[in-house]
Amino acid sequence: MNVAKSDRPFTAKFPQTPENGDEVLIRGKLCDDARNFSVNFCLPRPPHFMPHQTPAYIAYHFKTIYDENGESRVVQNWKNVQWQQEQVSDNHWHEDRSETFRMIFRLHEDTIKMFRDSVDHPPDYEFAVQLPLNQIESIELWDGVESVEEISFRYDNRNAY
Repeated sequence: MNVAKSDRPFTAKFPQTPENGDEVLIRGKLCDDARNFSVNFCLPRPPHFMPHQTPAYIAYHFKTIYDENGESRVVQNWKNVQWQQEQVSDNHWHEDRSETFRMIFRLHEDTIKMFRDSVDHPPDYEFAVQLPLNQIESIELWDGVESVEEISFRYDNRNAY
């Protein structure tokens, strides 16, 4: 699915309530000149919020910033009406914006882990969860997205027993 630069956000609703051990896989392509790209795990918007407004509650915000000098970094944080303390790291997951990316987020009750390409290695990034997983309603992709090729929700079937 192609996404126009002005489209913010690209939204996918969780088909069922996320639980501990569930995963979200995203595959896509950034614009070659993307300055920012973020993935947001959002709680429902209050009734008075318009769709184009930034959600009041974001359980997890994973943002990659590409500077003009070729440097890039990852910012992780969350939002409880106001943005909370940022955790800034070097970007080692996706440096070449001309290449397709594949990222997997594994949800845990206390942590969200991000993996580049596959989950056969330690997570590339981790962030402590501050808002309940079972309140996450959607995932939003913001800024710099040229196309979204796949978003898959993988549920840990062990939760059903």
